[in-house]
Amino acid sequence: MGSAVLAPQEASGYYVETHALSSVGSCSREFVSRMLQFLRRCRKRFYDGPRFLGLEPPRRDGYRSPTVVFGIWCYALVVKHLTMAGLIMVLCTSLVSLYAMFSLMMPTHLLAFSLASLLALNVVVGFFACPRVTAHRDLPERIGAGGEHAVTYTLVNRSRFSCHDLCVDSLPLPRGLRYASGRAFCRVLGGRETLRMEAVIQADRRGRYLLPVLRVDSAFPLDLWRWGTRGEGSRVLTVCPAFTPILQFDFSTGMRYQAGGIALSSKVGESMEFLGCREFRTGDDLRRLHWRSWARTGSPVVKEFREEYLCRTALILDTHRPHPYFWERPFRPLDKPFEAAISLAAAVADHLALQDYIIDLFAAGPEVYRFRGGRSLGFLENILDILACVQPHHEEPFAEFHEELVQEIARISSAVFLLLTWNDVRRDLIEEMRAAGVTVRAFFVAETGRPLPEDLPAHVTVLHTQDVLDGRCTRL
Repeated sequence: MGSAVLAPQEASGYYVETHALSSVGSCSREFVSRMLQFLRRCRKRFYDGPRFLGLEPPRRDGYRSPTVVFGIWCYALVVKHLTMAGLIMVLCTSLVSLYAMFSLMMPTHLLAFSLASLLALNVVVGFFACPRVTAHRDLPERIGAGGEHAVTYTLVNRSRFSCHDLCVDSLPLPRGLRYASGRAFCRVLGGRETLRMEAVIQADRRGRYLLPVLRVDSAFPLDLWRWGTRGEGSRVLTVCPAFTPILQFDFSTGMRYQAGGIALSSKVGESMEFLGCREFRTGDDLRRLHWRSWARTGSPVVKEFREEYLCRTALILDTHRPHPYFWERPFRPLDKPFEAAISLAAAVADHLALQDYIIDLFAAGPEVYRFRGGRSLGFLENILDILACVQPHHEEPFAEFHEELVQEIARISSAVFLLLTWNDVRRDLIEEMRAAGVTVRAFFVAETGRPLPEDLPAHVTVLHTQDVLDGRCTRL
């Protein structure tokens, strides 16, 4: 059979129609692709949770429940927009509306309509009166548990109209933080006006907190619904453990050879071992120039030293705690023995830092913390930051110590053990240290009112929880 031949006009129409269909198909595929990308972004944004509130949905074995995430989003939107009076208004309106659906004896629907109208009025008027404010929050980097510190806010009204009823930092703080005298509040902020305000934040528990984003909200005019704007400023606050400085610490130790030396010593007057010469680098001390080598090589050469005999102390913190009961987990009660051990570790580190020791901190929990700090280098803040984040471990924490780590501790001149439990693992570790020539001081933090372990050796000093928390253990 012969192939059909199209006339010129028919061929032209066929080409136009085919091109139009292909264009429509490509546009449809592009539209579908963009829609799928948009839906993926929305899904990821939903499962990430309300980041502005500092909340992260819980994850179990890599799975996040959409119901739990939806509940967290509802909570975040409620605390972001509804005031306490507005929340009560919504609950009352819902109850009255529910009653009006089943009762025809009284016109209660009129009351429900009136309440809903007040809320809608506040939403509409507040939207047009939304504050156009630039805000900045100056937050301290770290504070002590139980202490107070001022947070400074700077507000700049970008509009030529006044802003009314401004509540600064209106989102709720994480558990463990609170405002001692209420949030910063401004009744009227004039047009183009700049205002500096302060609020006192108090930390009840140690930890590293992610604060909500700074928001400046206004519930004008009826104090039912809030509209606002987002500000800038730091969101991370470290609450270091509170401790009482140690006045006397009986701890006899001496210098011990450290292979290779440690470049952390800065104590004036100590002699160091000559290591060799190397090329000059920017920032090197000009007093250490080696003139003969410079003359021989034609380029600047400096002498390099290292300190071979140092006084190093290992501060080993026991983090083992029993599993809490299932009804205690949502409330997270304060574990007093564990907090006492953390406070004692901070006090010991502070005392050793004043004596120009080199401290190696070891704490095994859900994560193994290991930190080495040198003398006169202001490393105490780093140790306090680590102690602020240490969490209890419900398994055997010393099982996390590898054999190489134990051997390294045995080469240190002295060690301080802060124990919460006594068993064969801890006894063997202390005996191994003592056999290696390490000076060991061990402290057992005992819970007040509970009997001590029967096989507790005499060289382990017993400290009671309440004495440590009340600051009565100043001479050890």
